[in-house]
Amino acid sequence: MKKFLIAIVAALTLTSANIYAVPYETTVNTKVKSAFDNAFANVSDVKWFTDDNKTFTAKFTLNNTRVNAYFDANGELLVTSRWIEAESLPLAVVNKLMKKYPGNSIQSIVEFESAGGTIYMIMLEGEKTWMKVRADENGNLTLKEKLQKA
Repeated sequence: MKKFLIAIVAALTLTSANIYAVPYETTVNTKVKSAFDNAFANVSDVKWFTDDNKTFTAKFTLNNTRVNAYFDANGELLVTSRWIEAESLPLAVVNKLMKKYPGNSIQSIVEFESAGGTIYMIMLEGEKTWMKVRADENGNLTLKEKLQKA
């Protein structure tokens, strides 16, 4: 569980905007490239990015879906992320979302997957608010952010 949380925090950190670090396209060492090739097949449009030369993001297409895979410099796959539709959420997540946040609609979902499990970052829209909710595959929900509409 601890490794899973570290991987998710790393992914969220990597996907967050940072004023001082601007990701740039790069090439990767053979360890990272080999780990990527072992983890994924039949991908297209692979581009590599980094902002610190310690962690690397592969952005690519797999089965017509845009995917990001995050690796450390030793080639360890930390986490993958992809945008998914609401229909792809586990029923436990959908049921708990609708009970806990009635009257809100799902606007976007990013699925993060690592060896420790899967989490979903879900953006909900209500009449007067936007909410970012974290859900695990069992439907455990955590409100991460709530914004009032103007």
